[in-house]
Amino acid sequence: MSRKYYWCAALAALMGNLPLATAHELGAHVHGVATLQVAVDTNTLTLNFSGPLDNLIGFEHVPRDARQKAAVRKMADNLNKAEQFFIPTAEAQCTLLSVKLDSLVLEPKSAQGNKDKSQSHEQERGHADIDGEFVFACKQIGKLHDLEVKLFDAYPNLHQLKVEVATLKKQSSAKLTADQRRVSW
Repeated sequence: MSRKYYWCAALAALMGNLPLATAHELGAHVHGVATLQVAVDTNTLTLNFSGPLDNLIGFEHVPRDARQKAAVRKMADNLNKAEQFFIPTAEAQCTLLSVKLDSLVLEPKSAQGNKDKSQSHEQERGHADIDGEFVFACKQIGKLHDLEVKLFDAYPNLHQLKVEVATLKKQSSAKLTADQRRVSW
């Protein structure tokens, strides 16, 4: 089972009766739009980000030249510093613990032969995605009540972020834009 679908199942279990988008809707590939799933448990904040590569680097295929390779490296370097893009409530005292990035453009060339057929098909059509998991440890999880997302400044091709939030007490959803960057719960 892929990490993305495992995450969807886990989020659905946490959210109980809140109607979630179907797996097909969550996996829809729309330029300018990405999804962010936010899960808050007893001491961690977990963020799962997914969207078309075009939103972040302006293309959706294996890099073909030095400029494109540099764009991929810059994106990966930036996303590995997730604390600059995802700002939890300051009073919660959250610290970035881990970052996992997954995309066809990040795999070593030797591993490309191991891709499943759907990934290869997506790459051929030029519709590759980026998935990221960002885990924060929070010393005062009870004071965590919002998240500011600063991806829009660094990535102007990203126009809308569909957010789903699941905490131990509440579930909600929101749409963020360059003008509305904060989701509260």
